[in-house]
Amino acid sequence: MSTGKKLIAHSAENNAQHEFTFKNDYDFYYKNQKLKFDIIEEADGFTLVSIQGVKYPVEIVSQKQNTYEILVNGVSYTFSIETPFSLKRKLMLANNADKSGKVKVKAPMPGKILDILVMTGQKVNKGDTLLILEAMKMQNTIMAQNAGIVQSISVKANDIVAKDDVLVEINQE
Repeated sequence: MSTGKKLIAHSAENNAQHEFTFKNDYDFYYKNQKLKFDIIEEADGFTLVSIQGVKYPVEIVSQKQNTYEILVNGVSYTFSIETPFSLKRKLMLANNADKSGKVKVKAPMPGKILDILVMTGQKVNKGDTLLILEAMKMQNTIMAQNAGIVQSISVKANDIVAKDDVLVEINQE
């Protein structure tokens, strides 16, 4: 598998990198394993992605330059498509950024705050549920991306929020 183009997907949520290789428009490889991948546009207007025979409903919510937000099976994912050079540059700039130790948890999509499960000053662990956000009649749990102390909560129950609104600030441990 030495020939082919490489594509690196960089996840904004967990800073993970996934390298894909493709030889043409139809052969995709991940971790040197060929993926059976297909995009299906149904007559009713819905788009499905089939990976290894499993179908998932997909919607591109937004696209700005090389950054995409997609809904897969009702879950929002934000990622960027990077060349090896652009990824190296992006990581270098991130390492040189201000290391204040504060993490801002932002709304992944517009919606309504149903419940807040933490208080200012509370210690949280990575993966703890901070609040519940209702979007498109689905309840989404918003979790802590790191361990720390809740510094501030910018919303209250029944607030309507836009995508990327700051919901909670956590001081990293």
